[in-house]
Amino acid sequence: MGSDLISKINSSPSLIWVVPAIAFHAINVFLGAYMSFRASTARLLPIHKILYFAVVFCLAYYLVLNQFHGENGIWEYLVGLYFITVIPVSKRWDVLLHAFVSIVGLTFLPLLILLQFF
Repeated sequence: MGSDLISKINSSPSLIWVVPAIAFHAINVFLGAYMSFRASTARLLPIHKILYFAVVFCLAYYLVLNQFHGENGIWEYLVGLYFITVIPVSKRWDVLLHAFVSIVGLTFLPLLILLQFF
């Protein structure tokens, strides 16, 4: 199953963009958790934003490439919409609630890979 998953990701031109999105988002979640427990966050806030935009860019590129192959469904668009709307809106809420919403987004990203199998 593991080797089949890796070969499927490597063979798909669109799925390869989900892997860096997962990595960028995981780093961004850990950076956000570090920033929430530290008092000096002004230096790290631009890095946090850049990592968020990197995730959104990877998702947008994934959706565009996947659309060329005609494989986009409603779930792919909903995950993209979640990252574009819910996560930025949640930063106005409590820090822990924003972290929870981001972690839920982190669980949605591997779902994009699993949807290609079924």
